[in-house]
Amino acid sequence: MSSIKRPGMYNGNSPSFRTNQSSTVGSEVNLREEFDLLVFGDRDNIPHGSLVVVRHMRRDGNGKPQYCTCMEDQIAREPDFDCQHCSGEGYLWDEKWYSCYSMLAGADNGLVRRYLHMPAGQVRIDYKLFFFRYDTPLKYGDKVVEMALDEEGDPTIPYLREAVYKPQTIAKMRSDRGRIEYYAVYCREEDAIRPDVIQ
Repeated sequence: MSSIKRPGMYNGNSPSFRTNQSSTVGSEVNLREEFDLLVFGDRDNIPHGSLVVVRHMRRDGNGKPQYCTCMEDQIAREPDFDCQHCSGEGYLWDEKWYSCYSMLAGADNGLVRRYLHMPAGQVRIDYKLFFFRYDTPLKYGDKVVEMALDEEGDPTIPYLREAVYKPQTIAKMRSDRGRIEYYAVYCREEDAIRPDVIQ
């Protein structure tokens, strides 16, 4: 995994951060700036994001995931779940830290209701919903990994993977002139893999 920088404000990994002109017109809100303010905070606002790891699958020149050595010589192409290189993914990958906002959500009443926090005693959890910055390079086949965090929201040492989520839907949330304002990533809670957690 790459090294982490605990963000107070956005740590500047993206070269495109705040280089475009603001799209604020009159009383219109710039959703990219509001997202950064919510997740990363600034001098006057506490950041509300938390750290996760995205497992990016390595891809060839055609954009296809690269098979791990544990699958190369097989006819059936079944991954080795004890493989030291891919940890059973079947493909080679790289992991990178990101700050995002996440919430548990139910699916009973459609997409709109998923964004509402449900009252205690009435929660039926179907999805984990992650919100990522507009320039996060997420693709289908990548995984979102929740890491063990301490009481202050910093990763525990040694690192511990709590849950690995497979994105079911990567929604490009568009607004101003059709540009992507942020990503909403829907992951089925029942499909989460909890590799390092005693069940």
